[in-house]
Amino acid sequence: MRVLLVDGYAVNHPDSAVVQTAIETLEANDHVVDHAALHREGFQPFMTGDERAAYHEASPLLTEETRAGAASLKASQGLLFCYPTTTFTVPAIVKGWLDRVLVPGVAFVFDEERRIHPGMTNIRRLGLVTTTSHSAAATKQSRDGGRRTILRTVRISANRFCRRTFVSVPSGSDNYSEVRRRLARW
Repeated sequence: MRVLLVDGYAVNHPDSAVVQTAIETLEANDHVVDHAALHREGFQPFMTGDERAAYHEASPLLTEETRAGAASLKASQGLLFCYPTTTFTVPAIVKGWLDRVLVPGVAFVFDEERRIHPGMTNIRRLGLVTTTSHSAAATKQSRDGGRRTILRTVRISANRFCRRTFVSVPSGSDNYSEVRRRLARW
């Protein structure tokens, strides 16, 4: 299976080793991983005025970075997000990727009657690996925005039989056994 791994860790982030663990685990299980390292690639997290104006047009992907992200997404059967949880949700660069790449015609399509249908039916596995400094109770109390955004909202546009994986690792931990165990099932 081809997996697109969207990496929201800054280059020198202390918890970024979890991304390498995820890549190694997936590759050890004979998956092909397309690693989209957003910070390293200089991905711009904010939608420009031109992109916003073109959002509902025939060609909303105006930049090379968004076209490349959409092409990788269309070629993949799995989508894995790795990022540090910030204020109980996804970091701005991952949110920007979602806003700029998962546009009409990519994430969802309209039929003749303007009803919305999933556009990422090629995605059969959806996953989230995050590191967090918050306790499980505090995360649950805050309604875990990252988990809801990825595993509920993005899932709506995926294949109807899409399976989901969620792994949360405490910040500063170097024990990634749960990441290896959960991703080995992919």
